[in-house]
Amino acid sequence: MIVALCGEALPLKARLIEHLAEKSFYLRAGEEFDGLEPDKNYVINLSGSDSNLQRWRDRKAMIIWVGSNGQASSGAERVIVHETPEAEALESLNQWVLAAMRQQERPGWHEYFMKIAQVASMRSNCIKRKVGAVIVRDRRIVSTGYNGTPRGTKNCNEGGCPRCNSLASSGTRLDECLCSHAEENAITQAAYHGTSVKEGTIYTTFAPCLMCSKMIINSGVIEVIFNVDYPLNDTSFHLFEQAGVKIRQHRLD
Repeated sequence: MIVALCGEALPLKARLIEHLAEKSFYLRAGEEFDGLEPDKNYVINLSGSDSNLQRWRDRKAMIIWVGSNGQASSGAERVIVHETPEAEALESLNQWVLAAMRQQERPGWHEYFMKIAQVASMRSNCIKRKVGAVIVRDRRIVSTGYNGTPRGTKNCNEGGCPRCNSLASSGTRLDECLCSHAEENAITQAAYHGTSVKEGTIYTTFAPCLMCSKMIINSGVIEVIFNVDYPLNDTSFHLFEQAGVKIRQHRLD
């Protein structure tokens, strides 16, 4: 979460900032918008007339104004006047921050696993399209995969796949493609390590092709959840339906 303290450079404001820093909040200046990580908490020091106030409000920061009684509060959601005793001000700050921290949203399971698949796709060495997949059983990841050339061969981004490295048009020269698909690699990776994927769910950033669909069915996976649809997969979807494998889309924003 982000807590932004605005107002003049008064001793009480400095103490409140110091207090949050002691609680493992990372201190940033009012103009430091970049590089803030979503898994960390930040306290932002804003000047009394900081033009960046609205930008922090847009980032859902908690805006707390600290100043002398009677001064304008800059439209802050919460106000602490400078005449407030320090102990009382710290207690108010703690209550506000704790209440907000307890209400922070957590990703649902589908978003959680799909985002992990998305991160897996970043390991892909395919130069045309990066795809990631994870196989889950009982909400536990048992295998991951991303697309690229086979183990022990030259990577696609090093010239290993002739189709990709000639920038072939979509749907053409598929017989020249040496890249294994993410779903294929997730399944074979599990087999390589002797891990069962039976009755698992596979999350993939791109809807599976026909070949991968057949592998998914034969591996015992019972559900497919994909992010982006594949334009030529009607046959795959009919095959899943016939085999009793659930398939649905879960798009990431």
